[in-house]
Amino acid sequence: MAIDKKLNANGFQLMNQLAAAKVAGKKEQIGQLINVAGVGGLVSVAYEQLRNAAEYAQEHLLIQNAIRRFFVRSISFHSHSPVGKTTAEELIIELTQSGYIKNNTQPVEIISQLGRIIKKHYDNYWKLKVSGIDENIARDWTLDLLSIGCENVLGEDVVQTIYLQFAYHHYKSILHKRSFVSSRSSDANFDVSLYIAVHRALLKSDLSAVRFDMQKLYKVSDENINEYAQFHQNVDDMFSSELTNKITMHINKYGAPLRILRSMIQDDEKISEELVDSERFERAYGEQIKKEYKKAESKLNKGLIKSILFLLITKTLIGLALEVPYDLLTIGTVLMVPLFINLFTPIVYLVILRFGFKFPGTANSRAMRLYSDDMLYGDQSQTSLYPAVKNKKYPIGFSIAYAVLSLIIFALVINILITLGFNFLQIIIFFVFLATASFLGFRLSRIVREIELVVAKSGFITTIQELLFAPFTFMGKWISDKYQKLNVVALVLDTLIELPLKTALRLIRQWTGFLDDKKDEF
Repeated sequence: MAIDKKLNANGFQLMNQLAAAKVAGKKEQIGQLINVAGVGGLVSVAYEQLRNAAEYAQEHLLIQNAIRRFFVRSISFHSHSPVGKTTAEELIIELTQSGYIKNNTQPVEIISQLGRIIKKHYDNYWKLKVSGIDENIARDWTLDLLSIGCENVLGEDVVQTIYLQFAYHHYKSILHKRSFVSSRSSDANFDVSLYIAVHRALLKSDLSAVRFDMQKLYKVSDENINEYAQFHQNVDDMFSSELTNKITMHINKYGAPLRILRSMIQDDEKISEELVDSERFERAYGEQIKKEYKKAESKLNKGLIKSILFLLITKTLIGLALEVPYDLLTIGTVLMVPLFINLFTPIVYLVILRFGFKFPGTANSRAMRLYSDDMLYGDQSQTSLYPAVKNKKYPIGFSIAYAVLSLIIFALVINILITLGFNFLQIIIFFVFLATASFLGFRLSRIVREIELVVAKSGFITTIQELLFAPFTFMGKWISDKYQKLNVVALVLDTLIELPLKTALRLIRQWTGFLDDKKDEF
């Protein structure tokens, strides 16, 4: 006879909150809905696809980024201009035509609500400037809060908040503070760092999302602008602190069971009922694991296509802007062999990486089921399932040997490229794109690692491959960090295409409205 297991306190709270959210979600929206004319819709959707491919952002960040770009174009951070309902209405129209929100789904009342949010944060920007905050910092804070605040109004994810609180309390009960803190200041900040780490590791939240959530959580008022500014400066510091990074890395590595739970909460409408019965939940959880393995394979294929498009777009623009003109100026003709090698080598390498990934087996599934059972029905203070935090220290000789090995690999590659007739610029472009491809491949590998609790040991060939390409991956990470701060391709698209395109579409909409009004006069 099976033992009837009871939910622990954290699991019981999760079940109750999910049940309440399910009931609240059944309330239908009543009233007039916003209808957006289809003028320019196909063009807007096509451009957004191109823009997103060039930026290579996470899927859940796309609408947030689109809203941010709208405000960069639509409001002035140099002169205090009127904002409100008109700005909000333009935002709804643009997001609808770009395919981020469905037509006839938003109530007309939302325009006034968005207008108030836009005006509030925009006014705070000018208060921050007057208080002495650097203009660029104040602008970033304002865009963070505007983009997430508006996204939250358009579709607040209550279930995500419930999950976030559950995950935070789970880790708070199992992670020992002494394994992470190294000073009194970090000891005092542990709970905040843990909360941010859960955001970053399990929800893949960026600084904007964390900033908005922290302001909402702490109910920060903007009446005292100096205290308001100090709070947001603290959020900046805590988000990237050593303590937060350390906890994030640990949760990232062992967060697979909670990621499966999150997917289950999103996909399974009966989750609150299944949680009551431990056997029923275990079966459903096992089925969810199988679904996640299939989803991971689909994500890998989509990620591969997205990575290839990103490389093609950036390589084409850089080739047209630098490589081809440089060849014509220096030797009078375009060197086709280096041009094609620079274009196709990173893509071929990515394809080889993709089909070399191995998916987890039954041992991983079994370990995750055990973890989930203990997480929801066990006494977490007495558990022994969770890996201890290890503070690894390696001899400095390892770092020196690795640096020397990296230099040798780079030297060998340069020698091969020179033999193939590469010039100085083409060698730099080769390294940049192979490093970028290597880092994109590493990001693709995370899709598999995110559903792994039991990590398989690397074989000899895999170890050699990782050893040879690790220098390029680290180089790619560095390039990616710099690219995110100054995305030249995205900047070109925003300036030369998006600004005139969206301006033209806005004028067309206004002209269409003018003609409709004229017809009414007949």
